[in-house]
Amino acid sequence: MPITMNDLTISTNGVDLEAILSDWTWAMSEPLRPVLLTAMGDVFAQGESQAVYFIDIVEGKIHRVAEDGESFRLYLRQNQFVSDHMYPDRVVEFRSEGMTLRPGEVYSHKQLLVIGGDDDIGNIEATDVSVHISIHGQVRRQIKDLPDGVPVSGIKIE
Repeated sequence: MPITMNDLTISTNGVDLEAILSDWTWAMSEPLRPVLLTAMGDVFAQGESQAVYFIDIVEGKIHRVAEDGESFRLYLRQNQFVSDHMYPDRVVEFRSEGMTLRPGEVYSHKQLLVIGGDDDIGNIEATDVSVHISIHGQVRRQIKDLPDGVPVSGIKIE
């Protein structure tokens, strides 16, 4: 099954880009504005410094991937960069199982991995991108100081 960049990303039409990262400000080294949303629910965002960051929503990590927008656009032409950040094999897997996305949706775990969910297709569903990013940000903020492997409980979602 051929796959294109349009299959690996979602349109930002109808997405409130000003608010979508509001539950992630605690983890940012500088204010960030989304520039690309992936079908897997991750975000590429640009800072005031012009640097572009990858926000790995599931892992709860933000790291710099390019010094500026032009460098980022060049990286998007590299197969390894795209594979490492957009997970085309997973997108193909989900699509071959009939899981499609409507506008504004991303693939998301029904039960978050960090609170015991499995990373298998039975735990994946299409979810509104804003809800996906918000819930992960809220959970990650609440558990950020816990040691790895500690059971997670008492999470509150607003």
